[in-house]
Amino acid sequence: GGNGMQLATTFRLENNFLSFRRESEGGDETQQRRFFAEPSVQVNISKHPEASQSEQTGEEASINRTWSETAYADTYEQTQSSTLFLQHLLTTSLEPGHYRVEAITRSDGRTRRALTPSLRIPGDAASDRAFFYFLDEASALEPPFTAPLINMGDNAYFGRNHQLVIWLPDPQPDAVYSMEIHRVHINRQDTTERDRVMEYTLDPEKITSGYLHRISMVDDRPHLFLEAADSTFHDGSYYFLTIPNSRFENAHFRLRLTMTPADGEPVIIARRTYQSLWLDMPTSLLNLDVAIEMMRFMMDDEQHRALRRGDRREREERFRQFWAERDPSPDKEYNELMVEYFRRIDHAYEHFTTPQEPGYESDQGQIYIRHGEPDRRERTFPPGQPAREVWHYGDRVFVFEATTGFGDYRLIERR
Repeated sequence: GGNGMQLATTFRLENNFLSFRRESEGGDETQQRRFFAEPSVQVNISKHPEASQSEQTGEEASINRTWSETAYADTYEQTQSSTLFLQHLLTTSLEPGHYRVEAITRSDGRTRRALTPSLRIPGDAASDRAFFYFLDEASALEPPFTAPLINMGDNAYFGRNHQLVIWLPDPQPDAVYSMEIHRVHINRQDTTERDRVMEYTLDPEKITSGYLHRISMVDDRPHLFLEAADSTFHDGSYYFLTIPNSRFENAHFRLRLTMTPADGEPVIIARRTYQSLWLDMPTSLLNLDVAIEMMRFMMDDEQHRALRRGDRREREERFRQFWAERDPSPDKEYNELMVEYFRRIDHAYEHFTTPQEPGYESDQGQIYIRHGEPDRRERTFPPGQPAREVWHYGDRVFVFEATTGFGDYRLIERR
């Protein structure tokens, strides 16, 4: 507000980036945890080298903000997780001008750097820039409100809609504001726009003003606060809408807002490129050929040969068509049936692999892939005989017998 702005740098550190160490045993509650890490984040803000001499006069050479915290994990698996994380924010007030912002994250020997080489803080006269906020949870979107931000860098959650808040510093009453979302292909420094997946024109009657916004931490999550202004001063206008991200594929997208004045040419006033990110994507889905190979457990040999024929484009088309015909939610990109199948493949590999064979080739793995988690499991040790496992699925029963004693079981009976 006024002649400057607050810069909020939000960050999220996944456990699999942090360098965890084993904690010594102790008596109190905190020492009983098995692993800990001590990451830090430093944000350095400096005047852009190309800033004018007048902009540099009277300003600090640089502004530094730091944060550190201890993260804990109870198991080794938790230390490797990409869905467990720490998050926080660092804020500072900046006067109008051009800045360079660098964020440095450290965790023991690991370092991650993020650089914004050119950040412009506009003055009062500048009204040609807008900003997008992605909200993580559904909201009535009626101010005043508090809502958590999607805090994943340039990512949004695949398979889920999200709310969009557009900040308009000084909307022109006779201008037309239009928004488009395109799927984009990113190759090194080249970004090519492809299919348009959404087109929307802002309703001028729904542009809201008379509020102030800020970003603060609530329950260890960055939140956007939109509060009624208590004076004649407010910091711009706002527009709210839902992005149907559940219909978008697992890809990159570009969000673009264009202002067309009544007597002028269109001007792009905000843009953001982001990925619809599938955080817990089954490992067996990461590679098309591996995914097709794993589908042999659900079809006969002739069907599987047909799926494998042709070049990559043809194989991908047949793969998508196969699952689209079996999609229980065809209005969404996220196919629950496909996801469940490949999660079973992953589970079979992780839990039933032995020195003799991968888990999805084992008898137990293949029963798990076809039928899922048993309703009940029983393990018995008959005198003088190998151990047995009995899996119950309703009125269906599968009996397995240990072979070598290294966790491998063969199917000996089904009823």
